[in-house]
Amino acid sequence: MNIQNYSSKDDKKKTLLKPRIRSSSKEATQQLTQPRIAIQNPPVYRNTTADKHRKHSVDNKKQVKQKKKKKTQKNLQQLDNQEEQRLLEEEQKRIRDLEEFQRQQWEKMSQEERDRLKNEENDRVQIEMNWDKEIHEYKKKCLEIEEWNNYISCNTQIDARSEKDLNTVIYQLSTSNDDISLNYKQIEYISTIIFLIQVAHQQDLSQSILNKQDHYFRYIEKLKSIQSSKIYEIIKHFYIHYENYLDELNHILKHQYFLLEFNQETQQRILQKIAQKPEDRVKYEILKYTEFSNSFKAAFWYCPLSKIGYRIKPIDFSQISNLQIEIPRQLAGQSLIYYVTWTNHDPYVQYKQYTQYLPIGGIFQNCCVNLPKLSKKTNGWTLKPTFTDSQLQPLKLAQGFQSYSCFFQITNSYYLQDASKLFVVTFQNGNWTQEGIEDLKVNLDTRSVSFSLKNQSPFMLATLKFADFPFKTWKVSSLSPDKVYVNIITQRDINIGIQLDSKLSKLVKPTSLAQQYFQEPMPIIELLLKLRNVGINLIAQEEDAICLQTVFKRSEVENQVLLNLMQTLRVYSFKQSKWNQKCGSDQIIIQFIENPNFNQDFEGDDEFKWRNLEFQLNKVSLLEGNDNSDKFSSKWFKNTVSHANLLILIQQHQITPPELQFYMEEIQNVELRSNLRTMLKVMRLLSIN
Repeated sequence: MNIQNYSSKDDKKKTLLKPRIRSSSKEATQQLTQPRIAIQNPPVYRNTTADKHRKHSVDNKKQVKQKKKKKTQKNLQQLDNQEEQRLLEEEQKRIRDLEEFQRQQWEKMSQEERDRLKNEENDRVQIEMNWDKEIHEYKKKCLEIEEWNNYISCNTQIDARSEKDLNTVIYQLSTSNDDISLNYKQIEYISTIIFLIQVAHQQDLSQSILNKQDHYFRYIEKLKSIQSSKIYEIIKHFYIHYENYLDELNHILKHQYFLLEFNQETQQRILQKIAQKPEDRVKYEILKYTEFSNSFKAAFWYCPLSKIGYRIKPIDFSQISNLQIEIPRQLAGQSLIYYVTWTNHDPYVQYKQYTQYLPIGGIFQNCCVNLPKLSKKTNGWTLKPTFTDSQLQPLKLAQGFQSYSCFFQITNSYYLQDASKLFVVTFQNGNWTQEGIEDLKVNLDTRSVSFSLKNQSPFMLATLKFADFPFKTWKVSSLSPDKVYVNIITQRDINIGIQLDSKLSKLVKPTSLAQQYFQEPMPIIELLLKLRNVGINLIAQEEDAICLQTVFKRSEVENQVLLNLMQTLRVYSFKQSKWNQKCGSDQIIIQFIENPNFNQDFEGDDEFKWRNLEFQLNKVSLLEGNDNSDKFSSKWFKNTVSHANLLILIQQHQITPPELQFYMEEIQNVELRSNLRTMLKVMRLLSIN
């Protein structure tokens, strides 16, 4: 193949105009059979018309995207195997860490102490195994009874641990529909299912079951996504049906106010009249509310008029937390729709993602969009505009424009205390932040919040998740063989009292909150989650300790303390020690005292006084000092040594009077032990306080 360089346009033209001579088949065959020779220093190409045409045709070829491979049953099985392998490796690593921790603790002991604890270890392990077995059998029996009761009562409540149930629900809810009333019911139903999954998750955590973590995270996010799509369908419905609401407004304007109806022809005349009588502008506004539920509320404000100056007064969404929003003047002179949605949960942050803010009073989303175009009637035909998702994009203000002024009130169902620990935060760049909030004022007497907002980001009133940690004091006392009382005073001085029996729990303090919203007994995990929803968080996480820069105790030591506490709670009361946070993560120090009258308010007398116990892995000792001492001392109480179990320590050194030892066996109520352990484990009471 000959490649020529054209020195000028004339040479190029002459060459292209030469007649082409077809070579014989023999010559063509010889050319094809000749071996290819690499060209040394190949000539430089110049773009010809033919080259440009060839390049253009190649670029215009349809680019075919490779289809994504569908996940076959084999691929799904491989993913399941990989997940099982990951969980197995995590469990093996946990066991190795525990063995190393036990080895380090063992090396710190003297030979005498090692021998003594080794002899007592079998008794301790046997007691622990028996108790765990009893609790396991009890929970299994309760589950069977619950399943049978659901069956005979035709109860269709789903099992939050069953993938089959959850997949069925998600399939049923994921289908889109135009029935808005059905969407309201589905939003409320999804909130109920999410709450059930959270309860099941906390129950597993209380029993140190960690292999279903991803299961709970995955399904909660799926349900939240479906719920968000249902909310979007409701917003879309109210946006598209604006023209119907305008017809209703015109009917009211004509027959009730005797004013001009609004349309494109009468707009200028209406503006002239409003310039003379500004208070009539409110009559040309439309305010619509959705159906209300405990999970979702929404309101839409329509303003068809434009170019008449700024608003006379803020937009009043009185039925949604008495919310009032004054929009900037740059937007007030436009035809627009301003809508607000309220949800009782956080739809933005993932369930497994830690955030330091705890919402109080729900989450608000506010958005300002342009009005949709009206239909046109031409030659007997009605031309309706098509809807696109871009029409619901919020209007943006230029930099330096005026802020949104907001005001709302918190209902009495939420607990407010200490205004200095209350914030308004906005959701930006995937996180809640205090940026963009100005002039914040919180009035606890009127329960009102006012502030300026620089953008249309979602916002909420919040407190810090760890605002109540560590507790100033906590106390656990036995009231009877089947009833326990837990009293807590938090960092915000909230006095909380909870009574537990063998199955349920009841909030006793704060009295106002208990009498109005927690009148009925309920399972302890539901009680703790509902307290968190109203603004009192008692469920601690390890991330809370990191934010507080405090010590978070090892779960192995915590489990041992829980076992010892449940064995002796019938005779003793236990409470927090000020030295607990001043020792390492491998030690837990608590106070204990004999409670001869089984009184929840008993604080000691001349005969019975508070003493300190030090727990380490597989051993417990009675300390010489107590919380009245100025300095911490790890010395053992005179004539005592460490033991593998608190019950053995009490019996060996005769700490308990003989008349009280009779009651020691009364705490063998398996149901009460299980309920108490669940509460203390979920709260991580011994780990962070």
